[in-house]
Amino acid sequence: MRPYREIMNSPASDHPPPQALELIWNQSDELLAITDASGRLLQTNPRFDEVVGPARRDGATIQDLLPDNNQRARWRAHIEATLDGSVATGEPIGLTGADRKTAWVRARGTRLASGPAPAWLWQMPVITELREAQESASRSAELLELVQAFGRMGIWQRDPQSGEGEWDEHMFQLFGYDPAGPTPDFKTASLRVHPDDQEPTRLAFEASLNKPGRYQFRVRILHPDASLRVGQSMWNVHETKPGEQQRVLGVILDDTAAYELAQSVSATTALLKLAADLGQISVWRHDLKTDRYYLNDHAYAIGGIAPRPEGLSADELREMIHPDDRPRVAAATEQALATNRPTDWQARYRRGSEWRQVMARRVVQRDAKGEPVAFVGVALDVTDQLAESRRAAETARRLELAASAAGMGIWFHEPQSDRLQWNAQMYELCSRDQALGPPGPTEWIETLIHPEDRARARLAHAALDRGTQSRVDAEYRVLRADGEIQWLALRARREIVDGRILVFGVCFDVTERIQAEAALRNANEQVALAARGAGIGTWERGPDPASMVWDAQMFRLRGLEPAARAPTSDEIYALVHPDDLPSAPPITAPDFLSAPPTVAEFRVRQPDGTYRWLASRSASISDDQGRVVRRVGVNWDITDAKNAATARQEREIAHRESQAKSRFLARMSHELRTPLNAVLGFAQLLTIESASLNETQQGRIGHIRSAGEHLLALIDDVLDLSSLESGDIRLALEPVDVARVVDEALVLLQSQARDMKVTVQPGPVGGAVLADRTRLRQVLANLLSNAIKYNRAGGRVAIETRMIGDQQSIRVTDTGRGLSAAQREHLFEPFNRLGVEREGIEGTGIGLAIVKALVERMQGSMQVTSEPGRGSVFEVRLPAADPVSAAEPAQAPQADPESTASARDGCLLYIEDNAVNVMLVEELVRSFTGLSIVSEVNGLEGVARAQSLLPDLILIDMQLPDIDGFEVLRQLRGDPRTAAIRCVALSANAMPEDIARARAAGFEDYWTKPIDVDRFLKALADLF
Repeated sequence: MRPYREIMNSPASDHPPPQALELIWNQSDELLAITDASGRLLQTNPRFDEVVGPARRDGATIQDLLPDNNQRARWRAHIEATLDGSVATGEPIGLTGADRKTAWVRARGTRLASGPAPAWLWQMPVITELREAQESASRSAELLELVQAFGRMGIWQRDPQSGEGEWDEHMFQLFGYDPAGPTPDFKTASLRVHPDDQEPTRLAFEASLNKPGRYQFRVRILHPDASLRVGQSMWNVHETKPGEQQRVLGVILDDTAAYELAQSVSATTALLKLAADLGQISVWRHDLKTDRYYLNDHAYAIGGIAPRPEGLSADELREMIHPDDRPRVAAATEQALATNRPTDWQARYRRGSEWRQVMARRVVQRDAKGEPVAFVGVALDVTDQLAESRRAAETARRLELAASAAGMGIWFHEPQSDRLQWNAQMYELCSRDQALGPPGPTEWIETLIHPEDRARARLAHAALDRGTQSRVDAEYRVLRADGEIQWLALRARREIVDGRILVFGVCFDVTERIQAEAALRNANEQVALAARGAGIGTWERGPDPASMVWDAQMFRLRGLEPAARAPTSDEIYALVHPDDLPSAPPITAPDFLSAPPTVAEFRVRQPDGTYRWLASRSASISDDQGRVVRRVGVNWDITDAKNAATARQEREIAHRESQAKSRFLARMSHELRTPLNAVLGFAQLLTIESASLNETQQGRIGHIRSAGEHLLALIDDVLDLSSLESGDIRLALEPVDVARVVDEALVLLQSQARDMKVTVQPGPVGGAVLADRTRLRQVLANLLSNAIKYNRAGGRVAIETRMIGDQQSIRVTDTGRGLSAAQREHLFEPFNRLGVEREGIEGTGIGLAIVKALVERMQGSMQVTSEPGRGSVFEVRLPAADPVSAAEPAQAPQADPESTASARDGCLLYIEDNAVNVMLVEELVRSFTGLSIVSEVNGLEGVARAQSLLPDLILIDMQLPDIDGFEVLRQLRGDPRTAAIRCVALSANAMPEDIARARAAGFEDYWTKPIDVDRFLKALADLF
């Protein structure tokens, strides 16, 4: 790094002596640095090292010291533009300080003329405190405006000699004057004061002029409409110095509501509370006996705590005082005890993480003996006032700071003396060096204002100078020194004070607003384009019904060609479906314009006579004074959504109907299976014991059993069909060996084929398919059964498989009667037996409907070819699977044929409320020698018997008169004595979901009614 002396001693004829330069370098309050053309630091002065810290490594640049925030890129660009000579003015930038906080400086770089290599001298005065003050003042200005708006506070100032003054807009509103007019003088304003208050008001104001200080007075204001406002006027008479003009500055608080409230209660209490509320005064009492403080709401608010009826202890309040201020408060307490005069003090009190400055006054309250019993006092939070007084010595300076923080330029011109004055913000807004001073009117217009706006500016200034206008509001573009264009809003006024013409005003930077308005216009255009693209029509209407305006889409939604004029209300209603007229927007209603937002849906007729559904939304639009000026709305087509909702509702209704049907069929299945249990069960017992019966009796028993089995098959088929239609049936698709399932189906049909004298010839059968094993066996058994049933004596049935693409084909061929084309058309209709019901052939007519539905649920298809008199071919195609992965069927345990007759040892408990079912099961169990059985007719008695008997097996009906089978099982499993006993469900509920639920609950098995005697006995043999 080159030393500063070497750089500055480079050849140059106009350099100051090196000793002077070095002294300036070391003693300057500005940050000084020398860099090369890239910004690399070559030398920094002590002030630079103090604020930023010495360079932490060789090669550091000014750019490296910029904080990492959203302004870094702009600051970097300014530095680099300075280095390449594009700009020469200083700009506020932030540098990372030695304490890692941002240090604000105004960076100005100058190229040094001397030296072997280009170098730049950077002068950077520190403006951190200024920036912080500007930000703080901005917040204060916002708070002041907020207080005025919400606190109904007007600000005024007046010249005591002339009576002339200046009001803000809140004062005009309070006195009922037009804000566009001039500020009324004292005499004129007094005319609006209530007649009873005019003289006291004048006397109070004139008396205050005799002595500087603060004053207040309540005044009633009578508006021209006879309405009365009550204001609390507070003003400050400034102490003048020799040669200065006396002036008065004040505020008026509109406390009409508080005044009216005060009149409804005790005069003394109300006025006290009013005074406290108006001034936000805290009132408190310190009871010396209990050492507790009792405060009003304002006092609690200072500490940021909720009011407490019991008050605060002295220790609690003491902890709220700043430690440095506690001795002062204690001294004030001692002083108050020693006198009967009020004692004042000021201290900081904690509210959350901040300290509030409080000014307080107390007086001692004594008893009849003169002993102090309490302190009574008032307090005022003066934090904001003190902060404001530190920033400004007078109201004018406070306004200056607020204006600066708000980005508001303030200017003043006295044409007679040509005296001009600008505040610092005006220079900033116009990018003008303060050393040049404020420009005159001609220079302002002809140099700083944009050429296209100069004509308007000349006219406005001429009107002010001639007095033809006392106020000008305009917006101009100004040309900044950096070449940028900036929009300024100018507010100027012309007044005559003491015979002198004064022109003054303010300027605001409105560039962002202008840009935002342009962006808003662009956004509105984009929204309109999006609305048109989405098929949304828009309309608006003013107070006159004839002012209705439609866009083109409003016409298209009704199938009409766009027109320049919107339809009349009668024409609009004529297009609405008659049934929807009550719900259509009430555009003819008297209060339609100001009505709350409306939402409507209705149908409109198209030119072809069809109707489309439209949705409508509308809302009212108000001006700045809250008056409704127009109503806007939109329409869009919701026909597709309506149709979708209708279809969804129909599906939901169909689903509910299907569920109701399923519940009905399940209930009917249970009710039919219960009596069938007795019919089939005892028929099977009679068949077993038929050796003692003659042939006729045996035949009759066979008819009973056949009829019962036919009815049971019908019930099962109906339930299967219902489950398939509702989608409740669950299939477990897995690779299945076709040959094995065919063998299982053929075993079931051997006796039927033998009785019908039909030969079943399995052909080449192999491969595997992706299917539900149980349902595939049902499909094949049904097809083979039909092929046998509708065959002829001596006929043949063949079954074979083959691969067709990625599907496995299973063909069942018979030599039966065949089907005509008309019969094939109705073949899969449920309960349609195609006329054979008249021939005495048993069947329900729903088997093939179930087969087709099952095949399709297994992702397969079904084809039928048939010729009358020659037979039929039923072909099922299912997705092929890898034969190796086809699951081997579990081998059912083979029961010993003699086992049912051999001796057994065990005890059964049967919980069943149907006496016939109990009788049947007892007969079957007793056929096992050594097995005993007892029964109970309800669940609770069954649980009690199980706990005392401890049987080996419990058969449980699922529907009992007191508790269901699941509750019986839960109670048995909850008792350690019966927890391990095997329990089997024996129920007429045969739905798959019933069986699955029971097994999941913990039942050993699930046997359905009607009981199949052979299977029942085999299952008992397996268990014992």
